[in-house]
Amino acid sequence: MKQKFSKEIHEKFKKYFDIKENQSDIEKDFFKKTYKYINYIKWIPWLKMISIWNSLAMNNANSESDIDLYIVTSKNSMWLNRAIITFIFQILWVRKNEKNHAGRFCLSFFSTIDWMNFKDWKIENDIYLYFWIVYMKPILDYDDTYDFFLKINKNWLEINEYKDVINENKKFIQYKKNTKNWIILDKIISILDKTIKKLLLPKTLNHFKQIWKPYWVIINDDLLKFHNNDIRKQLKKEILD
Repeated sequence: MKQKFSKEIHEKFKKYFDIKENQSDIEKDFFKKTYKYINYIKWIPWLKMISIWNSLAMNNANSESDIDLYIVTSKNSMWLNRAIITFIFQILWVRKNEKNHAGRFCLSFFSTIDWMNFKDWKIENDIYLYFWIVYMKPILDYDDTYDFFLKINKNWLEINEYKDVINENKKFIQYKKNTKNWIILDKIISILDKTIKKLLLPKTLNHFKQIWKPYWVIINDDLLKFHNNDIRKQLKKEILD
């Protein structure tokens, strides 16, 4: 049975997070900033989609909010793309860190196109994940990856009654094109990706152990999901129970 939440539950969700119908001036500025800095990385080979999610996508951000990005890459290029994007945002001084996060980019969520089905890590009655998908704002969409993302997740989600929200989301896409596959370059990228992964994985797993392996952190060949806290269980209890 597909997961579905009614309009009534949606209203409770919006009230809980104080979701506004229109963007504030701060949120408009954050979107402008995102468009500006996506220009520095839109050229990176094998990027597929970059979306804004969380508070900024839901119109409940404030001046202290960061800018959460969900970045999708082609197969066998996630670790390499992550390294390049992190380096660029680091030298531009716009990457979130422990001391500075307001208006900076949080690079905590990467996946390949093979791991866009969020059913693989949802919890029971996952209301936050449900509306996370409904409100997600794609900024860069190569090869119609956003539609592919929706199609995959509609296998377990019933979100047709929120198609007006989803259609509004598509208006935020500013970078869109069809890419070409180059077999030789794909092989080179795959080799580089494996090398970068070999270098970075031990440090990543060590940090994972230090924070006691929380269920919301996922590290594998196709998905890197890092967050300081996961409110899904708490939210389900407060809204649904």
